[in-house]
Amino acid sequence: MLKSKFSLLRAALACCALALGLASQAHAQTKVRLGVTPIGDYITAWVAKDQGIFAKHGLDVTLQTVAISPMAAAGLMSGSLDLATPTAVDLIQAVDSGLDLVAISSVGVLAKTTGTRSGVLVRPDVEVKKPADYAGKKIAQASLGGMLHVLFRNHLLENGVDPAKVNDVEIGVPSHFDALKGRSVDAVVTADPMLSRILATRTGTQVVSLADTVPADTVTGLVASTRTYAQKNPAVITAFRAAWKEATALVIADHALTRSTIVKHLKLPEPVAASLTMPLSVTTEVTPKQLQWWADVMRKQNMLRGKVEPQSLIAR
Repeated sequence: MLKSKFSLLRAALACCALALGLASQAHAQTKVRLGVTPIGDYITAWVAKDQGIFAKHGLDVTLQTVAISPMAAAGLMSGSLDLATPTAVDLIQAVDSGLDLVAISSVGVLAKTTGTRSGVLVRPDVEVKKPADYAGKKIAQASLGGMLHVLFRNHLLENGVDPAKVNDVEIGVPSHFDALKGRSVDAVVTADPMLSRILATRTGTQVVSLADTVPADTVTGLVASTRTYAQKNPAVITAFRAAWKEATALVIADHALTRSTIVKHLKLPEPVAASLTMPLSVTTEVTPKQLQWWADVMRKQNMLRGKVEPQSLIAR
């Protein structure tokens, strides 16, 4: 009996120690507000949250939805977000406008053969055989001046087509399927998972993959902060990068987990999630060379006013 009591006492003490340890760990976690655009490219954020990876690295991360990526910079500058997920185009344009933002990590690159695809899809009854055929067509863009729009205009310019001859209209990616099916547009410039849904239902056919129009490893999304936040919170930046890298590796390795997380948080039907090509083209590295390419393309489209120094756009 005495031995049994001692065993129970030791078990109780162990539970108390564990509880105290967990309480101490929770208390030590730093709160971080991360703004995320609800598309497949940023699924790493939800995986890191759901699987306790942020917590493991001492971060209590609250995920806040950012409807469209250009709004990420506004959230950072207003102080309502600590970190956010702008595209490379958003970051460069924000800095060119006088906002002092820096990239913390990369989210992904344009996929050549696997991962998140992007491209131009046309209605089955619309004929586009060459870039010049876009002239006069009504084309849905997720965001005028956004990343996909910039890539599309770059494709036109590289093939001698004046982008002004195309009738671009701003329609959010979630509405691209309906826009094509309802014949309100001739084509959409879109990305997975919407691209996969349109192809699977034969609502549109793909004319070109945007990944085929750019250099390999062209960076897409970023995780960014204000320079002031990064300088004042170096430990947070270090911890976040470590957590992001770990979660990215998990996204690449565990396709079933990635798909289930997409279904759960992006509300994508399971058959559509199952059709996504894996692994997603996710990465954590971002280089000045990658940002320089974007700056050069944007300058050709008269989107920049001053000189942008790519090496200064990455937090050290």
